[in-house]
Amino acid sequence: MNDLGQQHRPTHPTLHHRRLATTRRRPLLTSYGSAMDYRQLFSDPELGREFQDRFDELASSVPAERGDLEALDGGPTTEQAADAAASMAEGTWGSRDGGLEAIIRRFTRPVYLVRRSTFTAPTDGFPSSAEIARRLEAARTPIEAAIPSTGRIDVRNHRLNWLGTGWMVGPTLAVTNRHVAEEFARADRELFVSRQSVGGRVVRAVVDWRREYLQPEESRFRVEQVLWIEPDTSFDVALLRIADRGEDDEAPPPPIDLMSEEELRLVGVGAWIAVIGYPAQDSRNDAGDQQRIFDGIYDVKRLAPGQLTAITTDGLAYHDATTLGGSSGSVLVELSTGKAAALHFGGIEGERNHAVQAPVLSQIISEHGA
Repeated sequence: MNDLGQQHRPTHPTLHHRRLATTRRRPLLTSYGSAMDYRQLFSDPELGREFQDRFDELASSVPAERGDLEALDGGPTTEQAADAAASMAEGTWGSRDGGLEAIIRRFTRPVYLVRRSTFTAPTDGFPSSAEIARRLEAARTPIEAAIPSTGRIDVRNHRLNWLGTGWMVGPTLAVTNRHVAEEFARADRELFVSRQSVGGRVVRAVVDWRREYLQPEESRFRVEQVLWIEPDTSFDVALLRIADRGEDDEAPPPPIDLMSEEELRLVGVGAWIAVIGYPAQDSRNDAGDQQRIFDGIYDVKRLAPGQLTAITTDGLAYHDATTLGGSSGSVLVELSTGKAAALHFGGIEGERNHAVQAPVLSQIISEHGA
């Protein structure tokens, strides 16, 4: 279903992530990454034409010594790439040519670096899509307005150093995922109280609005209260109240506007979005794919372009931007409006990413964000 329809809260257990073991110094890995719906990749005709026109350049840019791309030796050809693009757009793609898929994934769904609240293309030497760059450049102003309002949720007295992503939806109100907030808070009757570590110390959370690549600056705000955590049978959403001043006495970043139900319906499936968050190296995803797409750079703020692939009647949205564990809680900024379309909460590699629609967030904030 691609229309919004009447909002209601899902009770599908398959839409919620399984708890997996994590290791120290890693974020909470409940967001599968690199989800990709090949049927839509070349539904954008300009991107499809660019891919075919530049395929020889793309293929020649892949280092021959890269063991994960050995399938490129002696092929595929430009004709095969054109056939693959056409079959993907038609939904009939059935090949598992690792080399060809590697080129397609890297070119059509790259991950940009974020530094000093702006974004730049990856610097690994692989050709960047001029069409994607054009779309991002046209939306640079609203994207750059949202970047400072997206932060990393760090913790003390916890087995991990950080847990995921959060972003501003009110003057001192941030949103993240339930499965992130539950790592430092728990329900106690009608309140949400801090968890304690194994050693009995209280787990403390802060949101750092920086944590950018090779940038030492911080902008840390204490999480003063967990206002709300949606039940397990509902959406993967939690609301956090942060301090009204940061550790360096700065004001919090401004909230990101949420799309209305009508706005989301108007942009519809195929709308271009930018996912802003903190992807982390994830053992559940292909190691070669991660190295190629993320260039070994993790745990810092990144921007990943993609498209909405579905807008469901049960309040969810699917997208195909590249994500990893740590991206949990990321914002999906819709490029034509500059507003948040949804809250990312996870996905299944090679299939799709899941997010909670902005109108659902508005309803939760209205009910529990006071």
